[in-house]
Amino acid sequence: MLHDGEPNGRHPLNRPSHSAPRRPAHLLPPESSSTYDHRPYVSPRRAIPDGDSCSDSRCASPEPAPRHATWAFWLEPRFIVIAFSGVLALCTFLYPASRFDNWSTSKYFHAPEFTLTVAAIVALCLGMTLTTHVTPAPRAGRVESDAEPHVIEGWYHALGLIVVLGYVAWAVIATARGATLELFLAVIHRDMGAISFLKQRLAPVAGVTTLTQVSCIVSALGAYRYTTTRKIGKLWCFVLLTGMFRALFYAERLALMEVVIPAALVLIVTSHFMRNHRLLMNLIPVIGLAFLVIVFSASEYFRSWIFYSQSGDTSFAPWVLDRLLAYYTTSFNNNALFYSQVTGSPHPIYFTIPFVFDFPGFSSIFGAPSFGGLLPEDWWFSTLSWYATPEFNNSGSYLTPIADLGLVGGLTFWLILGIPLGYVYRRAREGSDVALIAYSTLFLGLLELPRFTYWTLGRFFPAAVALMFFMGHSMVHDESPIRMKTHHRHELRESSR
Repeated sequence: MLHDGEPNGRHPLNRPSHSAPRRPAHLLPPESSSTYDHRPYVSPRRAIPDGDSCSDSRCASPEPAPRHATWAFWLEPRFIVIAFSGVLALCTFLYPASRFDNWSTSKYFHAPEFTLTVAAIVALCLGMTLTTHVTPAPRAGRVESDAEPHVIEGWYHALGLIVVLGYVAWAVIATARGATLELFLAVIHRDMGAISFLKQRLAPVAGVTTLTQVSCIVSALGAYRYTTTRKIGKLWCFVLLTGMFRALFYAERLALMEVVIPAALVLIVTSHFMRNHRLLMNLIPVIGLAFLVIVFSASEYFRSWIFYSQSGDTSFAPWVLDRLLAYYTTSFNNNALFYSQVTGSPHPIYFTIPFVFDFPGFSSIFGAPSFGGLLPEDWWFSTLSWYATPEFNNSGSYLTPIADLGLVGGLTFWLILGIPLGYVYRRAREGSDVALIAYSTLFLGLLELPRFTYWTLGRFFPAAVALMFFMGHSMVHDESPIRMKTHHRHELRESSR
């Protein structure tokens, strides 16, 4: 809702001549709950008060207005870590060894491993808490949105084009390798071994499939763009569809989560509907758990159930629920196995920072990492074959840095990792839409901590680099003289009311 004297944000600013008097505009949206317009707020363009001159080109671009976000308790990163990772670790510790025998593995997650896992969780949460002491404090006063429309559009189209080019190149290479329509139909028909055969044709290509890994940011930008313009972007639809494609035909559930969760988080936080229905907002974790079960069940129906259904010993529903439970609890158990295998012996810290070792050209210069003469993936498969089961091959996360760096080094790793996470969350809570987009992209890593450290994987590295440039551009603009002058004007208007 626009006040009297406020220029329309949808049309270019008609600047009066220098001889014509200029009237100040009331830029802030109404704050009274009784007069608040619940329609999406359209950011007006910046008005220029009397006596001010503007030679910067940004004076002719839209100025984002303060946004109204809804933050529930379950969005707090410390809550997620404790309620999800902490509870699953406790369940794994309390489960009897006979339960693991049913999953064809021995139990390795005992009291010492549980204690170290709790210590790692505490260190991570402490790092998030220390954010207020080791990062810059926000400026006093009303916090404005820092997501300028032309910047969002630029990043959205640039990263979206990179994703499209990556998928086009990947499709050409897969076709050259022999990927045909018949192979995709075989997956849909649930033919035995169809997915494995198709994955060989769709194997990742270094430097090509890497381009597709910024899809998570494109999805978050697409969702934010929808909240401000009500336009469903083609690039946003593209990354959502390709995520579904990879989940179905490449057996890669993570690819689907990477594009669904960032978009859903942005839509939920900025939703007027959610702000007016707090009970539903608080029930989102339950809805999310149901969504996880549905996605996991659908993917397993086209994968493992093809084999297990032939035994006829159980129905699909109890089987898939037990498998989902094993999916997470064996991750903690495997993490304890990894800790027992490598602690005290020289080894590369590959599992702590795999993105460094997987970086293109690293092995050519420094040599490939080796565990007893084997590549890390081969060594881990061999270890699971001997002591556990390769069927559940997640390596876990919390004990890995402790095994690689020692107790002090491992806890320091989690402490340092928690600082940027807490900083991005704090900035988002304070009103930064750029931080909201970044936090929605990082959010999946909090959910994946029981299985692995998502943020240190090579697949997340391109998105991490893009996020640093994205937030860095926002911070530089936020401290610019033009921006700070505008912020000072808003503070003067606020104090004059």
